[in-house]
Amino acid sequence: MSAWEIIKIGLKSLAHNKKRTVLTVIGTVIGISAIVLMTAVGQGFQASVNHLFSQFGADTITVIPGGGNMYAALAASTFFTDDDVKAVKRVAGVKYVAGIATADLPVTYAGETKTLPVSGYPLDAITKLYGDLTETYIEAGRVPRKNETFVVMLGNTIAHKIFSKDVTVGRTILINGQRFRVIAVFKKFGDEADDASISIPLEAFKELTGEEKVHYALMMVKTADTQRVKDVAERIKRVLKAHRGKEDFQVLTLEDAAKTIDQILGVITVIVMGIAAIALVVGAVGIMNTMYMSVTERTREIGVMKAVGATRGQIMSIFLAEAGLLGLIGGVIGEGVAAALALLVQWGVRAFGGIHYYSVYLSPQLLIGAAAFSLILGIIAGILPAKRAADLDPVEALRYE
Repeated sequence: MSAWEIIKIGLKSLAHNKKRTVLTVIGTVIGISAIVLMTAVGQGFQASVNHLFSQFGADTITVIPGGGNMYAALAASTFFTDDDVKAVKRVAGVKYVAGIATADLPVTYAGETKTLPVSGYPLDAITKLYGDLTETYIEAGRVPRKNETFVVMLGNTIAHKIFSKDVTVGRTILINGQRFRVIAVFKKFGDEADDASISIPLEAFKELTGEEKVHYALMMVKTADTQRVKDVAERIKRVLKAHRGKEDFQVLTLEDAAKTIDQILGVITVIVMGIAAIALVVGAVGIMNTMYMSVTERTREIGVMKAVGATRGQIMSIFLAEAGLLGLIGGVIGEGVAAALALLVQWGVRAFGGIHYYSVYLSPQLLIGAAAFSLILGIIAGILPAKRAADLDPVEALRYE
């Protein structure tokens, strides 16, 4: 009896009991789809983090006022001063420092006034921090030129969603009563703070707020060597702590952000994989139960096969093939479900999250591996029922009613 003949017998048996086959594979479908979906989505997010490293550069450090953890820092009411910025500039390995000031100010356009956060940047901050990549972040317009003061760069949300009319390049808006010309609109980043940004030169910010010595909400630091970012971050921490007299700030690198994302994905992965493991156990038990029922229903058939010369190994192979096919069918359907859900996630992240470069990970290796795993799971679940079928006494089997 050839392998193909054994597989045909298994397929014929499964087709004969369609409803039972469908019910049996549900557990495997859920388990495999959960594993494939989590892998596809998780690998996609990790690839997105790597993309951010390549786009924004791993040589950027963010210094945020506030002690404790990152979330406490973001909610802090403390600020940096010009002296703090100067202290960081003197740190070995620091190439450029930009102190960024923020304030909630009234912004008026087309007769509508909203109170929105406005940020003041040193005039050369964007090009110094992001260099040649700056142009890739701009949807329309350009960066400020030397000696320009009352110009503004808008985040995508501000330009297209906050006001009833789109704010386009060349238009004029009022910030705290002062006229500003829109010179650029950024592309959608997917980050709420970036997409809702209103960026003006620091000198203009000082005039609007009436503060010659502004307080900075954060500092952006560019390092001279991409291989020594962690060292520079540690030096900044030591120098700033000595300068301020306490460590009431956070020094964050892109690597820190990547670790935070990995931790979140790790927790989600553990939860999803736990659910997948339970579903796969249920699926394996379902396959085993179905195969035991199949052996019982086909006892006379087994007796006939043995009577005409079928060996113990051939009987076992028939039932193992049937169990393996149950696992494989569940795995393939699960992959289809996972692929559909993963592509839905990809669409959602791109459409609503604004991360246009995000792609889920659906490689041939992942799909083949998942299918092979489900096949092996089915075969393992079918070992005991197949052994029971192979051990049946042909005489007793033929007498079975």
